[in-house]
Amino acid sequence: MSRTLDTLSPREVLALAIHVEQSNSRRFRAFAEVFQGYDPDVAKRFEELAAEEDHHEQLLDAQFRKKFGGTLPPLDQVDVSDVVEAVDLDDGEHLIFDTLKPRRVYELALKAERGAQEFYRKALAQAGDPTLAALYRELAEMETGHASFLEEKLRTS
Repeated sequence: MSRTLDTLSPREVLALAIHVEQSNSRRFRAFAEVFQGYDPDVAKRFEELAAEEDHHEQLLDAQFRKKFGGTLPPLDQVDVSDVVEAVDLDDGEHLIFDTLKPRRVYELALKAERGAQEFYRKALAQAGDPTLAALYRELAEMETGHASFLEEKLRTS
């Protein structure tokens, strides 16, 4: 049964944030690999975005270990109805036949970054803990920077 973000405990919200960052990092790396053969500049930027998502995960994971210790609960973004950050391709054949266009990937990534902004804003609103609130605020601002970059790429492509 799908839950909403506001029904999760602070531990679950933090764990979910980690899972989402891991997922997007993997997807951005997959995009980087696809473009490596025919557009190294696009590949490089998606590798950089993946590294930034890794950094977000590290920040979140450090806070999780400090606050809650132990292992992450087995909660994933598919378990929560109002998490929209995940980047999904609507046609997996692009990855097989290298027909994916940079503009389409930038659009997908922008959707993910806007979803991340919203996710962190919601998490911030219900954080209750000043340390978690500060972390969610910082991450929302970082995602805003990513979205601005992607918006610029879409304007100039």
